[in-house]
Amino acid sequence: MSINERSVFVAIRDYFLKLKQILSDSVTVPDSHEFDANVRDLVRRTERLTIIFQVVRSGLNQTDIPNVNKFGYRRLNLVDWIILLTSLANLLRIFVLIFNADEPLAFYLGDSLFRSKDRLPYLTLIAMSILMMAPVREWILYLEAKGELKVLSIWKDYRDGCDLDKFCMNRLKIRRFRFSIYLVSLIYCNVMIMAPIFTATAFFIPLLTNPWTYKIPRLAIYGTIWAFSLIITVTYLLNSLFGFGWFILCTFSFHLFRLLDLLDRASFLLNNTNASIYTEKDVRSFCLLIISRLNSFELASFKLRYVLLYSVFAFSLFNDVFIFLGAIIRIYNDTLANLITIFGIIVLSIFGISGLILGNFITKLYNLTIRLHQITIMRNFSLNTMSKVWEIMNRVAGPYNGVKIGDFLTVDKTFFILFVLENISILMLITVNVRPLI
Repeated sequence: MSINERSVFVAIRDYFLKLKQILSDSVTVPDSHEFDANVRDLVRRTERLTIIFQVVRSGLNQTDIPNVNKFGYRRLNLVDWIILLTSLANLLRIFVLIFNADEPLAFYLGDSLFRSKDRLPYLTLIAMSILMMAPVREWILYLEAKGELKVLSIWKDYRDGCDLDKFCMNRLKIRRFRFSIYLVSLIYCNVMIMAPIFTATAFFIPLLTNPWTYKIPRLAIYGTIWAFSLIITVTYLLNSLFGFGWFILCTFSFHLFRLLDLLDRASFLLNNTNASIYTEKDVRSFCLLIISRLNSFELASFKLRYVLLYSVFAFSLFNDVFIFLGAIIRIYNDTLANLITIFGIIVLSIFGISGLILGNFITKLYNLTIRLHQITIMRNFSLNTMSKVWEIMNRVAGPYNGVKIGDFLTVDKTFFILFVLENISILMLITVNVRPLI
């Protein structure tokens, strides 16, 4: 590399470092008690929505759930039974409409796309949505009844307005965590409120725009009745996913900010090494704090691992189907085809960004062990203290449940490469396809 190229590279690197610092400073919200109260109110409002839409029955109070009674995890909840029965009824109705061409039966089943060319893809998408979302909802309610969702309650003290010093984080990290949950709660709260309007629009427009609706009274009457039941079903299922996603994001954000706080503590100890301000007791306490927070994070990951795996797999498959229907098999309605293709690409992009966040989280863990190693090699500590340091390093770089956490770095890079290749192939298929997106 020549001198000019190196100088250009250094200038670009410095520019991005300054941009990163500006973005980091921009999320430093002033320590305002009024804003703090607004965040708590928004969190409580979002939590109430998750209870209303039967995402979970106890919100963040997962530690106060009584034991499951003899009726199982449903506990004779009327709203829950209504959601289950309407989901099964609509799923059976859609399967009958897909595989049965009897027109009188289609009238009574309220076929909103009667004799429409987009009828089969539309019904198939709805059936796939119910099949993928309903098991997730049932699974979450079952885990809650068994007490497996106690890991979600780790940050409920913030909602209750307690002393923020109990978080054992510096004020800057607490303010940034507060701002993060404010943004996440604001987005998810509005999405859950708008979900009934969105589903009502999506299911009534085909019925109202179908000319056969105004020619066949039975189709109009039964179509309206079935549309209401389908709106209830899809609204509750969608909000179950959105609400649980809110719990997951806020919980893991709390773990992430606690990890960043550990990095700050390690930097403080490292910067004061020569001054000998800290003692061996400080290092041992710091190691115990790291182990405690690693235990908390690993417990949350362990409890929710299969739910997260199913969610990623199901949504990836579902959005591949969206792209396939919209860009490859050519739905008759160009507007509908373009919308579902764009939606599928956006969601797949979100998964790619999530993979990068995971890689960044693992990188922070390695940075923590590096700083801890730098602290320990500059002074002589007892065997008890060094054993705690070795335990932390083995937890991060060594085997855990048969898998090295460090291997996630390689997995993350591979995931990102596959994600890029998949999106490139999708864009190529859309470009060479006979019908362009615009």
